[in-house]
Amino acid sequence: MMDARHAAARNALQEGRFDDAERLYATITNDDNRDAEAYYHLAAMQLRRKDIAGAEGSIEAAISVNPQDARYHVALGQIRIAQKCYDAAEDAFVSALSLDPSNGDAYTNLGSMQFDLARYEEAEFTLRKALIYHPHHRQAATQLGRALLRLHKIEEAVSLFHAVLQTDQNNASVQINIGIGCVLLGDFASAREAFEIALAKEPGNIEAHVNYAQLLLLLGDHQQGYEEHEWRLRRPGYRDLSNFRAPLWRGEDITGRSVLLWGEQGLGDIIQFARYIPYVVDTADRVTVECNPALHRLIAEIPGVDAVFDLDAATGYEIHLPLMSLPLWHGEDVIPAETPYLPPPPPADLGTRDGMRVGLVWAGNPNHARDRERTRSLTEFAPLTARRDVTFYALQKGEAVRQSPPGGMTLIDLGSEFTDMADTAAAMLALDLIISIDSAPAHLAGALGIPVWVLLTRIPDWRWGLEREDSVWYPTMRLFRERDGWPEVFARVATALEDFSPAATKNP
Repeated sequence: MMDARHAAARNALQEGRFDDAERLYATITNDDNRDAEAYYHLAAMQLRRKDIAGAEGSIEAAISVNPQDARYHVALGQIRIAQKCYDAAEDAFVSALSLDPSNGDAYTNLGSMQFDLARYEEAEFTLRKALIYHPHHRQAATQLGRALLRLHKIEEAVSLFHAVLQTDQNNASVQINIGIGCVLLGDFASAREAFEIALAKEPGNIEAHVNYAQLLLLLGDHQQGYEEHEWRLRRPGYRDLSNFRAPLWRGEDITGRSVLLWGEQGLGDIIQFARYIPYVVDTADRVTVECNPALHRLIAEIPGVDAVFDLDAATGYEIHLPLMSLPLWHGEDVIPAETPYLPPPPPADLGTRDGMRVGLVWAGNPNHARDRERTRSLTEFAPLTARRDVTFYALQKGEAVRQSPPGGMTLIDLGSEFTDMADTAAAMLALDLIISIDSAPAHLAGALGIPVWVLLTRIPDWRWGLEREDSVWYPTMRLFRERDGWPEVFARVATALEDFSPAATKNP
């Protein structure tokens, strides 16, 4: 009788009748609380419908009956991940591997978790071990490729994705990853082809649309790029549009209406697209802005902005627009680039000091997907010390503040005392030049009309394009692109600094 019910449950699983399978496994465990295999499958069904507590109880029952089955510990690890108990999940996967050192699922799940936690070197090591034992494990190969992309081992990653396609030709996700890799390699034709293949296979694939949008924007196709970029709003967890008290803008006229504009993604994105707020002010009756508190004081000073709130806190609006959708609303291909468009606060008092004052930003948000490419070490700025009449000021926040300056550099820490971006702006306005990696302070300096030099990786974020040494977004910005390694970039920056004259670059 029990064998017949197990067979019926397996058939239900194979046919995709998951509710029936769960009922059958629940019946089996009710009749026999020593049936570890039924508990194991029941846990999988419960986890599938996000009954985390039920899945935990079922898998723990399976382990109590048969603690020597590695599969059960792998399942426990998956449940611990769902509970965000990552240390406990790792312990479960390690337990599985102690029982079965060749368990590919244990390695794959552990490596995937390490990837999600931005532990990319560990993920690479773990996923390579998965492929040693299971060379054709598609999920392990795909996850390893994603880790290699983050570690900037691009050629190997793309080769691995192509190998996966040999056995899984309809996998749109793999095509998307090939496209991402080809972008980083500078092979834009192949990237475009990969994204378009992914979209042909899955027209509703959100990640395919978003990555395709970023490629189009990088290549200067702003109109189609921004249209495709609207798919970002459909990303799971991006922002719950049901929390708004009014409809999302869908192309209708906003003249005379009460409008909520809301910030999205990083601080730099908000600063970049805040240039459109004055145009909304000229059109709408009332303009409210929701954004990160670090920008409240700056945004509140934009003429015509009636109120500034944290996200999900605004009231009294008739329609809402994300800031990064404003180029579509504005409807012109010419980017508004007049600066300053953020009203400058009074400059900070940095005391009396002879010579030139240069602000430095060398590290970005470590959680950014491409932070390894853009963040630099403070010691790499050593060539800039060749000009002896310069005092450097650290505008840096976070752990990178602890780095020691290179020999010969006089560096005064300002960033540690900043409470928000208005403090950063005030400090910048007391300086002659800002030198920054691609990060929010670079956008802030540009928005304030301050001379700013930005250090860019070879294939930068879409907003910087591919060739120009100036920026279509910020008239006072100069771009230093990586071509032959970072030492060459800093050598060019040092040469430019020797010739720099503050008086010649002040924004009128």
